Amino acid sequence: MANSDILIIGTGYFAEIMISDLAATARAPVRVTIGGRNRERMTWLAQAGNARAAIFGTPATFDTLAVDQSSAETVGEAIAAAAPGVVVQSASLQSPWKVDRMDSAWSKLVAEAGFGMTIAFHALLPSRSSRAVKAGGADIAFVNTCYPDGVNQVLAASGLPITCGVGNIGIFSSIIEALVPPEQRASVRVLGHHQHLVQWRKPGTERTGAPVRAWIGREEVEDVDGWTRHVQLPYRDLNAISGAAAVPVLLALAGHGEIRAHVPGPAGLPGGYPVRVDRGRVTLDLPDGMAEEEAVAWNRGFEAADGVSVTADGRVVYSEAARRALSAYSPDLAAGFQVSEVEAAAAALGELRARLGG
Repeated sequence: MANSDILIIGTGYFAEIMISDLAATARAPVRVTIGGRNRERMTWLAQAGNARAAIFGTPATFDTLAVDQSSAETVGEAIAAAAPGVVVQSASLQSPWKVDRMDSAWSKLVAEAGFGMTIAFHALLPSRSSRAVKAGGADIAFVNTCYPDGVNQVLAASGLPITCGVGNIGIFSSIIEALVPPEQRASVRVLGHHQHLVQWRKPGTERTGAPVRAWIGREEVEDVDGWTRHVQLPYRDLNAISGAAAVPVLLALAGHGEIRAHVPGPAGLPGGYPVRVDRGRVTLDLPDGMAEEEAVAWNRGFEAADGVSVTADGRVVYSEAARRALSAYSPDLAAGFQVSEVEAAAAALGELRARLGG
């Protein structure tokens, strides 16, 4: 096996949506390798992808590759075998859907502290894959789907390659674009943070904090909250949009033409932004008159509510609410960690999760 266009590492629901929509929408030949450890699941996803490509008459092909994610070295072996142009990390040590159930002391802790307290779980596997990409030395775009608003900062602060995330802000931008006439959709620009997912899961009248920001052309929408109040996101099923939003980005990164899109964590920035994507490159495409510093500062304003931030000197710091919640179980965990300590931080957090029945 060699010369894949896209290697997707992970076989969960998000990966399933990406594979399904790549099969349905590719307009030029694209070879996708599905990597993971569950051979039965990988085989089915590849068969389904190839069948969907046949149904829709697209030149997409899918195959599989065993990927051992226990170390950067073993991931590197898989990347070398696939020789992809784009690597997509879609496997994490913490399912976001399992912490929303409020059925264990662990899920209740996450609800109290904020989703960001699980950042070490989400950063571990992307960190290994990014290290493998860096060690390989090839010109590969690395895309992370695992809590990219926060994790991509950890990767960048570690000196590891990170092109962008996918999903998250792509949900807000596509919902807003669907509310305007088709001829205006290309002019929509949105800023949004992972914390807005938390708010959009509530009934519109119960949301708190500043809403997402949106522009149509040069004009900023004055009442985005009122405009989108009828939308209440589900939990797992929101991947029907989030995973789909990834597909044009992946195809553009693979060389299928330049596009405008919205992605979280481009080049390790906090939160989500409008961007241009083309042949392995992602550049900001901010509204007229907005500087990058302003957009970054606005997104950072939501990190306390999410529960975590990454400092300029590479330390993961929990919010006051998260520190207080974690301190009841482990003062050491509450103190945060250096980005170089992701492996140890994830192990310690895993011990706490096991103790709390997560």
